[in-house]
Amino acid sequence: MVNVIQKNDIAFAIQCINIGAGLLEQFKESYTYGRALSLRVMFIESFCRPMREHISIVEEAIDQSLISGDKHLFLLSIGLVASCRLFQGDDMMEIDNYCSFAAEDYGDWSRDLRGGTYLTAVRQVSRALQGKTWCDTADTVMSDIDHNTEEYMDFVNAHASNPERPRDIYNSFMMIPLYLFGHYDRAIHVGTKTSETINQLWSIRNNRLTIFYLSLSILAKLREYPSHPDRDKLLKKVARYKSDIDIWQIESSVNYLMWSLLIEAEMAEINGKYHEAILLFETAIDHTQLYDFMLEQALIFELQGEFFLRRGSKRAGRNTLLDSIAVYLRVGASGKAERLRTKYEWLLSTAVSVRTSDIGVQTASSIGDIGNTQFRIQENDRQQSLDAETADDRTSAWINPKQPIGSDFPRESRTGPDVSGLGLDMLDLQSILEFNQAISSELQIDRLLAKMTEIILESAGAQADFAGIVIESEGGWEIAVSGTADGITSEPLPLAELRDETQRQVLLYTMRFKEIVFVHNVLHDDRFCNTPSIRSVISLPIIQGEDLLGVLYLEGQPNTFTDRNLGVLQLFCNQVAISIANALLFRRVRKVSAANTSMIESQKRALAHARDAEIKAKSAEVEALKNVKLKEEAVKAKSMFLANVSHELRTPLNGVIGMSELLKGTHLNREQDGYADSIRVCADTLLTVINDILDFSKLEAQKMKIDNLPLNFKQTIIEVIRALSHINAKKGLKTVEDLELDENLLVLGDQVRLHQILMNLLSNSYKFTAKGSITIRARTEHEDQNTITVTCSIIDTGIGITQEQLSRLFEPFSQADSSTQRSYGGSGLGLSICKALIDVLNGNIWLESQLGVGTTVSFRVTFMKAIKEAANSKTDSLVRNPDPMATWSSDPNKVTTSSASASIDLSQIPRDQLRICIAEDNPINQKIAVSFVSKLGFKSEAFSDGLQAVEALRLRSSEGRPFHLVLMDVQMPVLDGYDATKLIRKDNDPAVCSILVIAMTASAIRGDREKCLEAGMNNYLAKPVKAAVLKAMLEDYLNQPAKSITNLQEKANEVARDTMSNGENKRPPAVKITQPSLIQESNSANDAPLVGEDMVRTLPAKESLPVRPLDRTLLARPTMHRAWSSGGESEETVTQEDMK
Repeated sequence: MVNVIQKNDIAFAIQCINIGAGLLEQFKESYTYGRALSLRVMFIESFCRPMREHISIVEEAIDQSLISGDKHLFLLSIGLVASCRLFQGDDMMEIDNYCSFAAEDYGDWSRDLRGGTYLTAVRQVSRALQGKTWCDTADTVMSDIDHNTEEYMDFVNAHASNPERPRDIYNSFMMIPLYLFGHYDRAIHVGTKTSETINQLWSIRNNRLTIFYLSLSILAKLREYPSHPDRDKLLKKVARYKSDIDIWQIESSVNYLMWSLLIEAEMAEINGKYHEAILLFETAIDHTQLYDFMLEQALIFELQGEFFLRRGSKRAGRNTLLDSIAVYLRVGASGKAERLRTKYEWLLSTAVSVRTSDIGVQTASSIGDIGNTQFRIQENDRQQSLDAETADDRTSAWINPKQPIGSDFPRESRTGPDVSGLGLDMLDLQSILEFNQAISSELQIDRLLAKMTEIILESAGAQADFAGIVIESEGGWEIAVSGTADGITSEPLPLAELRDETQRQVLLYTMRFKEIVFVHNVLHDDRFCNTPSIRSVISLPIIQGEDLLGVLYLEGQPNTFTDRNLGVLQLFCNQVAISIANALLFRRVRKVSAANTSMIESQKRALAHARDAEIKAKSAEVEALKNVKLKEEAVKAKSMFLANVSHELRTPLNGVIGMSELLKGTHLNREQDGYADSIRVCADTLLTVINDILDFSKLEAQKMKIDNLPLNFKQTIIEVIRALSHINAKKGLKTVEDLELDENLLVLGDQVRLHQILMNLLSNSYKFTAKGSITIRARTEHEDQNTITVTCSIIDTGIGITQEQLSRLFEPFSQADSSTQRSYGGSGLGLSICKALIDVLNGNIWLESQLGVGTTVSFRVTFMKAIKEAANSKTDSLVRNPDPMATWSSDPNKVTTSSASASIDLSQIPRDQLRICIAEDNPINQKIAVSFVSKLGFKSEAFSDGLQAVEALRLRSSEGRPFHLVLMDVQMPVLDGYDATKLIRKDNDPAVCSILVIAMTASAIRGDREKCLEAGMNNYLAKPVKAAVLKAMLEDYLNQPAKSITNLQEKANEVARDTMSNGENKRPPAVKITQPSLIQESNSANDAPLVGEDMVRTLPAKESLPVRPLDRTLLARPTMHRAWSSGGESEETVTQEDMK
């Protein structure tokens, strides 16, 4: 565009465009490709292609805009289509409707100052030419009831970033109606002002459109004022404008030559070169007819007619003006045609010439009524009506049945040539009847057309060299059948591939205007004079009603066809229309029938495929169900395996941790104290590994439960920092807190999991940092009314890792390299668990590190803000579990089952009277539980299975010394904790069924806590149980301040010594059971419980108990049960011999 405007180097600009088009074809992308197509049409294509070829390119741009969703490109392309249709001379009403409705999906397109300006301007021009605007005055030539030019210009100036461009486009289109309706002064004013900034439109065709109509307006004023003082100056300006138009014709003159010729013709007249002006007018008309510039054609006819009138040639001027009016009407410019008819009414109504037959050219206007064309205008309306019907009228009605008899049209127009001149009485009526009989019995369209062509050639005799029939097929219009003297061929030939230019132009003319063409020599016909052929042509449209069914074409040597040939062929066309319509209908019926048959076959095949697919689908469903069942069984097996592993690992681990706590409470020297610390550290490490494996299993199975409870995120971070910084204080590391968070802000989150994430990340930083500092940074990334997004970063100055090792850090059981595990230890699950937990929280985590410099690990999480009222209501529940990591899951609002809801209130029982029953099958864990309870100042008794515990509850209740709380293990022999709790809840004794039951078990996988509560237990503790956790829970139930306990250290030392000693204990005396034994109720055999302090019982040596066969497996091995009392150190061993 720069080369076009600044250097006029159009050839180089076109080369650049072609290169760009090639690149776009290789890398098609809807957004860019669509815009490139529109820009090509707007700025370049007018130099290269005829205007009628532009529309297909812009329509492709519209398709690309719909694919890419580019609404601005869509509207601009619609505007370009409208302008192309206006330049090409399409029907003005159709253009008006297109502008009004094509862009409905866009919305209010009239306020758009790109494509909307195109649509607005083109619509108003089309309305002006139709006479729908107030075109009598120059200021309102584009205004109507829906549009005001002045208001639109104000809108453009107020809203456009560069008002000159939309204003220039609008004004350039306004030049058309200003000139055509004779507002020359206004056109000169608008055109001159627009030409000052017209180069901002670059190479848009509106650029030269403006100076074209400006030049015509200047020349029109010079004709009005021949002695204008600036005549020479204005002529030079017009010559310069013409030169600018000529420059744009270097590559192709298709779109600009008629403008240049018309300006040159007008200048030739002003300069007195009249013969040259006539030649230029004729050349310009030929150009517009060749490339279908209908609007320019009408304008040139108008200016040529006025030129003839000024030179005194009224008849030539009248005929040329009639041609102009006809073309204006053809393009729907009825307002302009009416203006021209009114202007020259004196000429068109008085100068009526005698109509004669032209032996050189005889068109349908001399044969019959063929509609309104440039060769027969409305002068027939001004002739007198005919007299009564005559024999000639009846004969004419037979030749042309569409013409009503007695109509107001003149006789010449109705009947065509004189009937007597045709020699109609000598026509071969027998051949016509044979023709009708032949075509009426044929339904095959190919054979019908072949017969018709054969009969036509026979009727024409040796005068015809070629005959053809054109019909419309699925691929478009084609010559379906053709014939020569050599024979008939039924091979179709599309009109687009027709090489004979004469045949092509005549056929297209007949199809477009539905007119009869009868030419004795096409070389002498103005419509087809651009073809070099010398031949005689008859072309007849085959019409049924208003529909064009086809065209009958006949050609021969010049001046060989007569009116008789035309009359006979016209009769043939009138008779064959129905037959062709029936044949085409029959062909469509056959196609539909074939399509239906094919559809039925396809449906049958589809049904068979569907049945096969259904069978396969059912087989696949069975297989899928089988796989699902296997998967469920595998998941169940995995869960059972994890439960067993967890239980088997936590049970001895509970003993290790509990004994280490007890050992720490004894008098130890420094070396022994170090050993005890090492035991505790190893046990805690093992517990961490177990918890990590279970967490990883839950995350892998996507069964991790996340609680959303109110928490202070900043305080959560500080708690973890203080805990770990205290533990790692000996390393001499500096811990920096950089927390820019609101101290009072509460969010909804899972405090346990956040602790776990921060613990893992901070522990890694402390582990891998020998010197320097650990910085914990927290920032608010985004905050709105309901949510807050926080990014936390842990920055250390540790050993760092390489970029190659970063990719596998978040994989399970992986570390930077094997040396890391040897040097620092760890299972490699920490970061993978952190990542999985953060993913569950809908966050993301990333890590940056440099070897030898340090590591920064960051994570970002979005929290919902907590409502303060809800947070306050949950404050109590948050402190119920001081060590949330001690339990599998913590849900303070969990409502226990109805059986457990009526438990006794421990706060109403004095602390020194509280009695606790411990059901634990592991001897070491029995000792630890009794010791923990003793340290808390409560009395307790321990039993080795659930059956003994239930029996003891009933016994002590009957004696008036009931237990108030049960610490119940889950997995025990004889009767497990679940069944024992169910029996307790079903007991009729209120002191037994309402007792408080707390599960204390090594089962710590998902669902265990819920299972315990469902069985009727009140709470849940996962092993290994720490003394502090047990104390917090019991104190919570007691809900009263703890009392001082005297000699607690001495008692703990005594218990520890007893636990570690291997001395023998005395057997306590037997106590007779006063209430029916639960062993008899459950039909099981087992040893009796052993209790300490003041009540120890066992079965009498001679007592016999019934034993069920199913329980004999429990007696296959010696069993040892111990009963521990907080008031003594008695221990009893009961073997199989005792049971016998």
